[in-house]
Amino acid sequence: MIPETYDGREHQLVKHKLLEEYLMRLFMILGQTESSICFVDCFAGPWSSQDEDLTDTSIGVAYSIMQKCRDGLYKRFNREVKFRALFVEKTDSAYEKLECFCDEKSCEGISLNCRHGEFIDLRDEILKWCGVTDFAFFFIDHTGWKNAVEISTLKRLFQRPRSEFLINFMFSFIIRAISQQRHKEDIEAIFGEVPDTQSMSPKQKESYLLYRYRENAKAAFPKIGGPPRSAYVKVEHPLYNKTKYDLVYLTRSPKGIVVFIEESEKIDWIQRSMRAEIQRQDRIQRSGQLELPLMEGLASGDLNRPDIETVKNYWLQKLSTESRQFGTSELADMLEETGWFISDFQSAFKELENEGRVDNLNSSRSRPKHPVHFDANRGRGELLRKIG
Repeated sequence: MIPETYDGREHQLVKHKLLEEYLMRLFMILGQTESSICFVDCFAGPWSSQDEDLTDTSIGVAYSIMQKCRDGLYKRFNREVKFRALFVEKTDSAYEKLECFCDEKSCEGISLNCRHGEFIDLRDEILKWCGVTDFAFFFIDHTGWKNAVEISTLKRLFQRPRSEFLINFMFSFIIRAISQQRHKEDIEAIFGEVPDTQSMSPKQKESYLLYRYRENAKAAFPKIGGPPRSAYVKVEHPLYNKTKYDLVYLTRSPKGIVVFIEESEKIDWIQRSMRAEIQRQDRIQRSGQLELPLMEGLASGDLNRPDIETVKNYWLQKLSTESRQFGTSELADMLEETGWFISDFQSAFKELENEGRVDNLNSSRSRPKHPVHFDANRGRGELLRKIG
């Protein structure tokens, strides 16, 4: 189940799978109207790669997806889309490998470029390379936070139109630094102030700090071009019940939020299954007693998911006795506000429907898994109401 190249780096597999699945969806959607698409990896490496072709790195993942999308767009839509990638790396030894990879792999329709130096010093050059017309996806995957995730560091990029961002929010580092006086200025640069989290539980701290960071990031976006939106994915430690880091996603597109959460839910199942197997192997090693392999679906329970009654109550607060359209934008609002999955909303609505408490006016038949088609009517969705 876990590739040998990711042995001991299972958390990176989760991150790369999310990047792979989301970029595939994003590029195939954009490629139907765009002639050129940019990908920027601001801390590229390669680090810790176990494969000469770098398939276990974000560099190899991005290149593979660009290949697949270039070919897929031509075959399905007869569209020739140009993909451009820029990889930034400061370490001399890693940059040498990166430069060789770019020289070797650049081909028709895919232009691979690299820059040697500190990301913070190269921001203007990165923006110049991107230009102002092409869509650009920025992957910001630093191993810490200094000169990486601070809003002041990223604001120039946030100001660029037609851009999306996936940022590695190193929660495990930040939570240790937040109470240390020597990191006061660093924390202020990330959150705008030093948040008071002393009375909060670990779970409350994480939720609050993520909320503050995402709101602070969105406030740095220009006022024009539609409201900025954000979602996130939690990447957990393979053995312990704690967060390794959170991947924070920023966009202006409601559809982008929906697609990102759809892919996040798929990755969530992979992550839980992988963690369950790693923990099983760890128990065997420590106890010396064999255990049967986990059956498919055994790891599907998740204590972090909301109770269905909570989601039902949320629905009832959103709905009224007068019918209201719920489409892609409304779903994106709900996802961003709660951090829940689309299946959480679908399951809860179905229970309410079975209880006779809500109604979908556009549905003439039973829909067990998807009682609401949010993407119907070209994204305008369907008419829903609360009964009684």
